[in-house]
Amino acid sequence: MSTIPASPAVVRDGESMGAAATPEGNAAAAAVAELTSRLTLDADGGVYRCKNCSTPLGLAADIISKAFLCSTGRAYLFDTVANVTLGEKEERMMITGLYSISDVFCGGCQETVGWKYELAYERSQKYKEGKFILQRQLLLGPE
Repeated sequence: MSTIPASPAVVRDGESMGAAATPEGNAAAAAVAELTSRLTLDADGGVYRCKNCSTPLGLAADIISKAFLCSTGRAYLFDTVANVTLGEKEERMMITGLYSISDVFCGGCQETVGWKYELAYERSQKYKEGKFILQRQLLLGPE
C-alpha cells in the first residue's frame, strides 16, 4: 500500500487542523496523524482519491450520505476530508436553499473536487454545516 503525501490540510467538522505549538495545536496534530494513518492503511472499506492526481481525500467510513446530487452527477457528504484546501466563502443558491459555502480543492493538484457547507440558512438543512461534499465523478474510489 502506498503512503500519502504531506497534507496541506486535514479538515474535520469544519475546523482546519494545523500543527501549532499549543494544546489545541497538539490535539489538531493528533487528529491529523490519526486520519493520515487511516488513509495510509486504506482502512474501513476504502479511500477516495482525486481522479486527477490520486491524492487521498477521504474514507468511505467518513461518508454520511451518498444521496446527494451536483452538476456532475452523484456526490457524497463527508464528515471529514484530508489533503484539501478551501476557497473563499460565498453564498450559493442550491436546490435545497441558500448556503454559505467554500469550494474544496485537492491539495495535490488544486482541482475543485467539491465544497464545504459553512452555513445553512434553512433550519432543516443545518445538519450540513461544517460538512463536505465531494463530487463522485471527480474521485477514484472503492466502488
